[in-house]
Formats: sequence, C-alpha cells, structure tokens
Amino acid sequence: MDLIFKKALPVLETLEQAGYEAYFVGGAVRDYLLKRDVNDVDIATSAFPEEVKQLFRKTYDTGIEHGTVTVRLGDELYEVTTFRTEGKYVDFRRPSEVKFVRSLEEDLLRRDFTMNAIAMDKSGKLHDPFSGELAILRREIKAVGEPEHRFREDALRIMRAVRFLSQLEFTLEEKTRQALKKEVSLLAHTAVERIRVEWVKLVQGKGRVCAFKLIIETCMERYLPGLLDKKEALAKLASFKFPEKPSEDLVWLSLVLAVHPDSVRAFLRAWKLSNQQTKRTEQAYALIQEEKPWTNYKLYQAQIEGIRLVESGKALIGQENDLQVALANYEALPIHARSEMAIDGRFLMAFYEKTGGPWLSELLIEIEQKIVSGELQNQEEAIRRWLLDGKSES
Repeated sequence: MDLIFKKALPVLETLEQAGYEAYFVGGAVRDYLLKRDVNDVDIATSAFPEEVKQLFRKTYDTGIEHGTVTVRLGDELYEVTTFRTEGKYVDFRRPSEVKFVRSLEEDLLRRDFTMNAIAMDKSGKLHDPFSGELAILRREIKAVGEPEHRFREDALRIMRAVRFLSQLEFTLEEKTRQALKKEVSLLAHTAVERIRVEWVKLVQGKGRVCAFKLIIETCMERYLPGLLDKKEALAKLASFKFPEKPSEDLVWLSLVLAVHPDSVRAFLRAWKLSNQQTKRTEQAYALIQEEKPWTNYKLYQAQIEGIRLVESGKALIGQENDLQVALANYEALPIHARSEMAIDGRFLMAFYEKTGGPWLSELLIEIEQKIVSGELQNQEEAIRRWLLDGKSES
C-alpha cells in the first residue's frame, strides 16, 4: 500500500473502532491499481456526517449536504463521505435528493464507471461488486449498470468518458460507447465550466488522438463551445505534435491554432476562461500568426512564460522555432521590467515640472522601448540628455 494511503489509515481505524465501515474509494484506488501517482485519497464510510464529526477533533462542513465532512489529521485534510444513494436527477447533473445509507454496495452503484466503483479497506483488500478491477486489466471504460442511465443522471459523464479515453489510454466498452453516442446531446445541459475542466485533461492525455476521433464520430463537437461544424479543426488538432506534458495555456493555444476563430477573445470567453488566460492565449496567437522573428521589445513584452508558450505553439504547427535562442536573447536584454529603468514617472514630472497625465505614460513607454531596443542607455544622465535634445545615446 502506498504511503499516501498509510498516512490516512488512522482515519479508517478511528471510524472502524467506533463500529462503522470505512474504505478508500474512487480515483485513488483506480490509480493505485494502475500504478499511477496518487495525489489524494477519498474515504467513504457508513457513518453519517454528524457521527463522523463526533469522532474527530477538527472537521469542516465542506459538503455536508452531500455527506462530505473534511477531517484534519495532523497537517493533512481528508474528505470523508457517507455512503449514499441519489434520487432522480434534475437538469442532467444534480440529484433531486441525497439519502445516506449504511451499504457500501449501494454507494458504489451510483458511481459512473466500474473502474471508479472499487473500494479498498485498510488491509488493502478490494471490494469490487461491479468487476472494476477486471475492467482496469482490460483497460476498458465501462459504465456501472445501464450506461444510458448513468449518462442521463449526469451528462458530464459523457465528457469524462472521453477524457479517460485520452488520460488512461483505455478503450470504451461497446455498450457504453453506443449509449454515449445515443445520449451525446445531453452535453447541451452541462455547465461550460465543468466541460472546460475535462477538456484540459483530455488534451493533456497521451491518448488524445483516439479521444478526438470519438468526439468527431459522435458529433460531440456540436455541444462544445465554439466548435459547431469544426470537425476539420478537431482533426487538425489531433495531428499536432504535443510535448510530453502540455501546459494548460498550451491546451488553449492549440485549440485556437486549430480553429482560427474570427475573435480569439470571444471564442475563449465562450469557454469561460479567465481574463488573464484569455489575454495570454490571444497575445501568443497573434505573435505566431505574424510569422516574424522576435524583436527585442516583443521578447520584453512576452516575458519568459510568454516566450515559452509562443515557441511551443510554433512547434505544434511545424513553424520554425528555437526556444533556447529566444530565451538567450531575452536574457541579454538591458532590462526585463519597467521597475529596472533608471528613471520613473516622478523623475519625468520633476524634469518637466508638470503633473501626471497621458503624456507621462506615453513618454515612459517611449523611453522603455528605446532602452530595450538598445537605442538608449539605461542611465539617468543618458536619459536626461536624450530628453534635452531628443537624440538617442549609443
């Protein structure tokens, strides 16, 4: 058993000593069986939330309406969730009610795929009523029970299936595949924010080509922001040569490079990206579309992360790129931030005996550009002389 599970054993032991059942469940168990890194563990128990809270000194009601109590054990936090069943789903995403139960099997029955419906006790013994371990051995994504019911309960499971196809490099069990094709339109009822999280993980997966093929085959792109009638763009995206671990920024840049939307900003807003991420992607896309060599000022504006993103984007589409040269040229710049300039706005206002205004911002930018380009030395006296006669210093 991995160390991350061993550290959490006192939580299981405390629950069991009080007469309750307790198990590790979900993705942690799946990844453990796959010999993948396990970053956190979830615990399921027959104890009801108030019973859990009575057993531990420090707890937090992080999702108590759904049976989840976060337990602090030393420096670690563990989500402990009561076994539950769920009522009829509304909006294809939320159960109308949650009912706490004492049965592990009833709890596992509500989960999406058999590989995620495995529990492991404190001794490492598996409790696997739906043959999830066998599905893992077969590298197969198979819905728990009737796949159509699972997808109708929560339409995001359609997206999760495709994400796991890419992330785990599994195949879809045939009955689950047919149900996904039949119910794919339910994605229209799913919040963009939830789809966005799955999309990033999908593109970052090594099996992304198979995932894109399934998206195209099932016409799933119709229900993804800005991708209606974009099958060719998705096919192009599948052909890109991604690095081993693409960043989230590169995920969005790759999509924009494949789609070429009329407005990058509007396209990414449809995906509800943050303003910062939208801006980074928009700027990188514009630089790549120019197909021009880096200038000193563009390197200065992009900074290291922007340079990395642009060069990675160029590599995706087979455009000439050289990250090391670009970074070396950036490091050779006379300054890397306005704060490194020898003068500031107060100096200029004193020099001209004027208060601030648009002129000040414009002049600071002009001086900044000349320093970065090498036309003006970054020294107060050199800048003073340039201000007096308008001539750049060598």
